Amino acid sequence: MGRRCSIAGCNSTAGLHGFPADLEIRRQWLHALGLEDREFPPRAGVCNLHFTRDCFTNTMEVEMGFSKQLVLKSDAVPTPASPAWTPPPQRRIVPKMTREIGCQTESVSSKYAGVQANVKPIRRSKATQVRMPNRSVSCDTVTLMGSPGATSKPIKRKICEVSTDDSSYHQDGSESTMNATSVSNEVLPHKDTKYIVYEEKLLELFRRCPVCTQSWVVSKTTIGTLLSVKQHCAHCEYSSDWASQPMVNNIPAGNLQLCAAVLFTGSSFCQISRFLDAFKIQGISEQCFHKHQAKLLIPTINWQWKIEQDALIENAIADGAVTLGWDMRADSPGHSAKCGSYTMMDLKANRVIDIQLVQRNKVGNSQWLEKEGFERSLSLLEQRGVVVKSLVTDRHKGVQKFMREQKKDIRHYFDLWHMGKGLGKKMDALSKGKGLQNVGLWRKSVVNHLYWSVTTSTSGEEVVAKWSSVANHIQNIHSHENALFPSCLHEPLVGDQARHWLKPSTAACEKFTAVLLSPRLIKDMLNISPEYHTSGIECFHSLILKYSPKNVMFSSKGMLCRLQLAAMHYNENAGRSQASTAADDLRYSIVFPKFKHGDFTVRALKSNPTTGYIDKLMELLFHHVVEDPQPYLDFSGQIGVPEKLCAPFIRPNEEAVSRHRLQFFKNT
Repeated sequence: MGRRCSIAGCNSTAGLHGFPADLEIRRQWLHALGLEDREFPPRAGVCNLHFTRDCFTNTMEVEMGFSKQLVLKSDAVPTPASPAWTPPPQRRIVPKMTREIGCQTESVSSKYAGVQANVKPIRRSKATQVRMPNRSVSCDTVTLMGSPGATSKPIKRKICEVSTDDSSYHQDGSESTMNATSVSNEVLPHKDTKYIVYEEKLLELFRRCPVCTQSWVVSKTTIGTLLSVKQHCAHCEYSSDWASQPMVNNIPAGNLQLCAAVLFTGSSFCQISRFLDAFKIQGISEQCFHKHQAKLLIPTINWQWKIEQDALIENAIADGAVTLGWDMRADSPGHSAKCGSYTMMDLKANRVIDIQLVQRNKVGNSQWLEKEGFERSLSLLEQRGVVVKSLVTDRHKGVQKFMREQKKDIRHYFDLWHMGKGLGKKMDALSKGKGLQNVGLWRKSVVNHLYWSVTTSTSGEEVVAKWSSVANHIQNIHSHENALFPSCLHEPLVGDQARHWLKPSTAACEKFTAVLLSPRLIKDMLNISPEYHTSGIECFHSLILKYSPKNVMFSSKGMLCRLQLAAMHYNENAGRSQASTAADDLRYSIVFPKFKHGDFTVRALKSNPTTGYIDKLMELLFHHVVEDPQPYLDFSGQIGVPEKLCAPFIRPNEEAVSRHRLQFFKNT
């Protein structure tokens, strides 16, 4: 005896589904069917009639004829009641001769009309339409399967392809209702997996009519990455519309997500576009990208950064007095920068807490950019309630004066790395002079001595005492007059340990000593930061190059949002642990930094970075911003955009021009 449905009173033998192997799901089946205490055969099953439409993954495909067997979801549970869903009736294949005569005789035409009625599903309104989880487009089933008022002689159209912009994709309601419904609640478009499908293979699915299996007219339209296929059969009057992706607020989801993926990852649209062209993948236009970027993506980034910044400020307030680090990054080297970005970092938490972007025409000169950005950032944090205990910056004179005159209650420290970098540059410039080549041989040792003096001292006076001893050390003098550091701590240097000592009273020795013991340097030694440094800010500035490279010019809001993306990436991955092998051995890597001029260094290899902030941005974009962008646009509009940086047009003096022309002709 063959397999039958295990439900009492149901003798169906078709479309049986065996009990699941998962114990929890099997228990739910037994409880729903009332079979907990009943023994049933090992090959027992439940037929399709006792599952709802939502229990299958390919209901629409079976109704349209693209699939023959229903596929049950892994978490589907049956019901023992009367049939929960009626499968589509079997197709009636009409012979070819009958179809040809049916267009002319009334009797056969009426018979054919019955076949057409059988393949149509129940008409549903758009409000009560059932949404299938695996359908990427929600559309009216009556329009998909054919309308009652379809003409007997359809208009044949050739295969065509159209590519247009997608800012607001609309189609007539008589042809398609893709723009009438939103995204399915179960399968979100930004989380759905995408595949690369070749056009020829995709169109093979639409070659023949699913009702009469005859060849039919197919027309395709592309809207960016969206492919829309319209089908019409001249034999049985069956027609359908199909789209490759859902719509979100009349925008193809693939187009919006492609724009978001380009910007949220800090990529360049030009490079991505060239990649898609080389791969022959249907993409979007540059105009479409900039339109979505301005109206949807930039407001999303600004809003998400505001949320994360508020959380960082609340944590800083809860910790009490904080130590901040601050530094500037210009969009171009030298004093010809158009704008500068300014980073304020909580050094204890190692998190970027604020970013300011200042354009040159706002302050009058690029030299004043740094002071303006510093004042904005510090004022913002103090207004939000952050108590600043100390501040670590470089040795910018404008910042020093501002802190000395207006922020006396904040302890101002100088960063050790910046001081060592500036000292090394001065030594490099000095060693290029005639007869001063030996000065360059001391560069590495002197910079190392600076780091040692700061890290081993307990006060600023001790730092100065240890640092001043280097002026005697380079002359092979190792006893000093300062009581805080009377002599060098190293053993006597003999043989190969001897250095290229500088002879006293020579030009090289005198000029080198003047650099090492300059009054400003000695004064700033008293305020070197003993504990916190701005190395994290330097790492963040290196990360900015990925999102906002200096050889590419962005708009003011475009650059600001890329800085915010870099800050979110840094804050998420600042506390990464060191990578290890399968045997739990810590991993290291050998790198060749630019500042070491060919020398290498060994660094701890960190674990792979994460990009959870991109998922948050996608959720915010597809769940909120795209549905009602106005609040986010209003918030983004509050960000001040400076005027365009360009020289004003001055109309020439006509009299002066005539005079110069006359003088030119006289001379020639």
